Amino acid sequence: MTVSDNSGRIKLGLERIINFFENILPTDPRAKLQVVHVAGTNGKGSVCALISEALTAAGYKAGTFNSPHFLRTNDAVRIQGAPIPTAEYAELRSWINALDAKAQAPMGPLSLFEQSTVAAIWWFAKNDVDLAVIEVGMGGLRDATNVFGTPEGRSSLGVGKSLVQCICPVDADHLGVIGNNIEEIAHEKAGIMRPGSWIVVASQDRIEAFHKIRQIAQRISPGRIVNVRRQPTYDLHVPKFAIKHSADDADLAARLNQPQLVLPSWASFNGTGRRCLRVKYPPSLEAHKSTLSSEHEPHTQNNSYTSTEHKHGESHAQIPSQPQAVAPQEHRSTRSRSSSTSNGQPMTVELDLPLVLPGYYQAGNASVAFYALDALRTHYGFTKLTDAAIQVGFQNVRWPGRLSWLSFSRQAVADDTGTSTPVSQASDNSLGGSSGRSSIDESNALDSWILVDGAHNEPAAVELRKYVDTTLRRVNQQRYIHATRGRSFKDVPHIRWIIGFTQGKDMKAILSKLVFAGDSIWAVPFSQPDEMPWISCTDPKDIEKAVQGLECSEHVQVTTFGSLSDALDRLASEKSDSHLTVACGSLYLAANLYRELHIDPFQESMVLNDD
Repeated sequence: MTVSDNSGRIKLGLERIINFFENILPTDPRAKLQVVHVAGTNGKGSVCALISEALTAAGYKAGTFNSPHFLRTNDAVRIQGAPIPTAEYAELRSWINALDAKAQAPMGPLSLFEQSTVAAIWWFAKNDVDLAVIEVGMGGLRDATNVFGTPEGRSSLGVGKSLVQCICPVDADHLGVIGNNIEEIAHEKAGIMRPGSWIVVASQDRIEAFHKIRQIAQRISPGRIVNVRRQPTYDLHVPKFAIKHSADDADLAARLNQPQLVLPSWASFNGTGRRCLRVKYPPSLEAHKSTLSSEHEPHTQNNSYTSTEHKHGESHAQIPSQPQAVAPQEHRSTRSRSSSTSNGQPMTVELDLPLVLPGYYQAGNASVAFYALDALRTHYGFTKLTDAAIQVGFQNVRWPGRLSWLSFSRQAVADDTGTSTPVSQASDNSLGGSSGRSSIDESNALDSWILVDGAHNEPAAVELRKYVDTTLRRVNQQRYIHATRGRSFKDVPHIRWIIGFTQGKDMKAILSKLVFAGDSIWAVPFSQPDEMPWISCTDPKDIEKAVQGLECSEHVQVTTFGSLSDALDRLASEKSDSHLTVACGSLYLAANLYRELHIDPFQESMVLNDD
C-alpha cells in the first residue's frame, strides 16, 4: 500500500516503487526472486506461515514478508522464520531512504510501506532465498508488493517470477479505499494474478467475490486454477501417525527437539496438531482427469475451473478439464491410502496434514497452502517438497496473535527502593507442534490464561466466537466430568472481552458477532504502531457507546480503561475462573499484549548464506 504523507491518507499505486527498482537502486533485486504471492481479507498470514514452514522443512531457504509487522518493524521480514537483525534492518532502511531523497523522483518519495517492501525484496535477493512468500499489504492490484512478472519471466507486468498466487477469503474490509463493494474489492485483490501461473483460490463465503475472482482467473491463467471448498473442521479425523523428519537435517532436528509446551486440554483440543486434514492429489494430471469425469461433480458448470472440497475430513482436488499432461512425480511420496483405476494405476494419493493452528477456518488455510506447495513441486522444480516435508512444516508452524493462548500472572515484586511494582509473568503457548495435554486443575484454570486474537472484522469475529463457544463447551464438559468445585453441567463461564479497535471499523457489527448477554467488555486503547501513521485507535468511550446499540446491551457490563496495562492490573486483582478472558479487536492490540507480557515470538538470529 502507498501512503502519500504522514496524515494517514492512503493512496494506492505502483509508480514510485517501480521507478525506485528500475532507476534508483544500483541493481533490481526482483530479478533474482521467485515468489508466492498471497492476497485476501482473512487468512493471508496463516497461509504464508504454512507455506514458509513447509519450504524450510524441505531444506529450502524461504523468505517471508508479512504486513503489518507484529512487535517491531523488522519482524515482518524473515528468512527461515528469523527476522532480519534490528541493526541491519535500520541500516538498510537508512540507505533506501537516502537513495530516495537524493533521487528526488518527480512522482514523489517512497511511502513507509514502500520502503519496507523494497527492504524485504533487497534482503531476500542479497541472501539468495530459494523462494519468497509475500503477503499483500492492502488490496493487491495497486499494492506495493505487486511488482513481479510471470513464471516465464515476462517483464511487462513486473520483474522476477511470481509462480503461484493465493487468493484467501475476500470480504468487505477497507471499504472506500480499495473498493466500494465486494466485486470491486475482489477485483483489486485478484490483481496479483499472472498469466501462466498457478492460482489457488480459497473458499469464498461471499458469492460475489467468488464469481469476480473466477472470472478474472479464467481470463488470466485458464486451466491453472485450484479452487478450494471447505466444510467445518469438526468433520476432520484425528490421525494415528507420527510426523517424521530426516536425521540429516540438523537445523530441523534442533527445532523439533525444543521442549514441548503443555496446554490445558480445553485449549489443546483445537490447536496442538491432533486434528488432521486429509487431502488428495493426483499422481499425474492425466490419471486424475479420468477420475474427474467419473467420481466428482464440478463446482460450477464450467469444467475448466478446478475445485477442492472437504467431505467428512477429506479434501478432493479437481483438475481442469484441459490440463497439460505431467508425468507422475516421484518426489510426491505415495501414501498407504489411494484410489485406483480398473488397471490398477493410482488415481489419487491421500495425505494427512496436521492442523496445528487453532480455529475451524484453518482447514481452509491449510488446503490453500498445500495446493500452492503442490504446484511448486509439480510445475516449478521444488522437488524436495515431499509429503513428509510438508507434514513436518505444517506440524512446526506458528502464527502469534491469532487464537493464541497466553499464560498470565501478575504479581507485586519489590524493587530496590522497597516499592512494590506489578510485574507480568507470561508464556506464549501459541507455538505449533505441541501435543501436550493435561487436565483442568488450579495451575491451568481459566484465570491463568488469556486468549488473544487479532480479529478486526465481521468474518473474523464470527470465527473467534465459534472457537470461544467450543472452548467453553470443552471447559464445562471437563468440569462436569471431574466434578470441579461441585459445578453442574449447566454452569458455563462467561466471557470477559478486552477490546480495542482501529478507527473506522464497524464496531457495532463486529461486537454483535462477539458479545452475548452475560459477557463483560473492558474497552482499552492500544499504542501507535511504528511506521503506520494512518492507524489510530478508537477511544474506549466510543466503544462503550457502540455497545449501547447492541440488543443485549442491558445485560453487558462495560468498563473503560486508560491503557491496556491498567486493564491487566485489574485482571490480576479480579482473578476468577468463572470468566474466560479474550483480547481482540485489532492485531495492534494483540501486539500490545505481547509487549506487556514480555513475550517475543520472533527471535533474531544470524541468517547464513549457503556458500
